[in-house]
Amino acid sequence: MTIEETPAPAVDLARVQAEIAEEVRRRRATGDYPPGLERELDAMFARYAPASASDDFDDVLAFAETQSFIHADVPTASRRAPLAYVKRVLRTFMAWYVRFLAQQVTAFAGAITRAVSLLGRRVDALETATAVTPERALVRGDAGPDLAPWLQLVVGAVADAPGRVLHAEAGAGRLVQALADSGVDAYGIEPVEDTGLEAARAGLDIRTDDVLGHLRSVPDGVLGGVVLSGCIDRRPLGEVLALTDRAVAALAPGGLVVVLSAGPGAWARGLDPVVADLAPGRPLHPETWVHLLSVRGLAVDPVRAGPGRSGILEPVPDTTPGAAVLNANAERLERLLFGPGPYAVVAHRPR
Repeated sequence: MTIEETPAPAVDLARVQAEIAEEVRRRRATGDYPPGLERELDAMFARYAPASASDDFDDVLAFAETQSFIHADVPTASRRAPLAYVKRVLRTFMAWYVRFLAQQVTAFAGAITRAVSLLGRRVDALETATAVTPERALVRGDAGPDLAPWLQLVVGAVADAPGRVLHAEAGAGRLVQALADSGVDAYGIEPVEDTGLEAARAGLDIRTDDVLGHLRSVPDGVLGGVVLSGCIDRRPLGEVLALTDRAVAALAPGGLVVVLSAGPGAWARGLDPVVADLAPGRPLHPETWVHLLSVRGLAVDPVRAGPGRSGILEPVPDTTPGAAVLNANAERLERLLFGPGPYAVVAHRPR
């Protein structure tokens, strides 16, 4: 006969930590702790705790600098007198050897800590010059460009794609649905979990993942097409270039890349000013995409302009005196005020 052991209840560490923190705050407020006690405890912890116990970069670097000096004078104290004598004799005969090694290690450790300090300053400068990570949450409400005008274009472009077609970011999966209805083997990547799960429940092959991370996991030369939208309009320039590199590398011979962008002008006008100003990135001009795809060995088709890019200002009739000059100025003014609007860039990898 065996007695079943009752499993011990799981310990809620978060609750325990919260209770300890609350008790510390209460006792600090009532004056139970002597003045300077917490500072003494912090100093003692810093003395005996490993450097990795701190999350402050400057504290860890200062600790590393203090530990970078290697002492050559080996301690010889011992409870046994003969052993202490032996240690002193060994230190005397090996002093030249130990000091040589200590000097080499100390020089190396000093150079490393100095290099890390310089690197830390450069990282601080980069963090000051770029948008911090938490600000990226401000642009998650942006649904990207309206894909409705581009469905027919994308379906026709990838009809003969030599492999699977990836749409990133896929959103609710409207483009993936259109491609599947036309017989194209397509799937999508959507970083927003709720949106991706909703599309997946609708029966679409939509995977919740980071776009760049997914493309890095895709082997080279296996995709028939890559459609980029949404993510390319709000990511930092370095990530956009990395996305472009991976999208081109993942293409099979005869594959194509389709870039669907809201355009700088339409993007800025359609967003809240705070979101537009604090976004880590912004859409590129179509000429920039033509250059990026061309230098990566792709043949780029003429840029397709989306609705709203032209025709806002009424042209002057040709019979009007000076109509050519007036219409040219009107087109220039229209580009400055209202454009460039949404556009599509299609580029093919030679077979």
